[in-house]
Amino acid sequence: MACRQLAKVSAEWFNAVPTGTESTIRMLRIIRALPAWAEFAIVVALAFGLFTYASLRGAFHLVPGAHHTNLGFLEIVVYEAAVMAILFPFLRARGWSFTKIGLLPELRDTGVGILLFFASYALWISIWMVVANVSPATARNILNAQEHIGPVPHAITLAIGLVNPLFEEVFVVGYVMTALKRGENSWLALNVSVAIRLAYHLYQGAQGVIAIIPIGLMFGYWYARSGRLWPLIIAHSLIDLIALAAAGR
Repeated sequence: MACRQLAKVSAEWFNAVPTGTESTIRMLRIIRALPAWAEFAIVVALAFGLFTYASLRGAFHLVPGAHHTNLGFLEIVVYEAAVMAILFPFLRARGWSFTKIGLLPELRDTGVGILLFFASYALWISIWMVVANVSPATARNILNAQEHIGPVPHAITLAIGLVNPLFEEVFVVGYVMTALKRGENSWLALNVSVAIRLAYHLYQGAQGVIAIIPIGLMFGYWYARSGRLWPLIIAHSLIDLIALAAAGR
């Protein structure tokens, strides 16, 4: 019942279109008249442009030190919340809705999300075992990589675990794959989704490649087959919460 109420409230908020002055109406007309390619470019650039730029700088070691700090985590939460506050009304004006991207929180899908988390963890362990046997040097480099210095406060862990999975899965899977899907063929949409996800995780180096690509493919394939986004958000949230809870401990 709680999940259904959450879905109803979320849908009402997402579907709210601002009305009022002539300037607002004129702006809405301009937004609705944008071609599909312009909409896609705006959403992807605003959602992932800054993260991809920072990731590339980290990948080429242009930024020294740890990849993440507690202040950095807070900045991520604030930025992602601000981007959602901008893009949700923008996309609503363009005819998008939570229903269109399959974001309808249900208790059943929460259970599916937990299973997806365990599946992704098993996939990562399997890949790690292969890498450790085929390329021990790569495995050692991954183990020696330090992405965060010290423990992460519980409040920051909770904030990241709630905001980041919603932000990423809504845009990199729900929006991108729905926008690019052509009939029953989802391969282009899936590949673009994974490529974008990898781009803003390149700062992780080899770990990003061997972890993000398989999990991105798993998440994208699930979404292409089911059309349901909530399980991906739950699985992603569990991944973030457990990883941050274990950081520095």
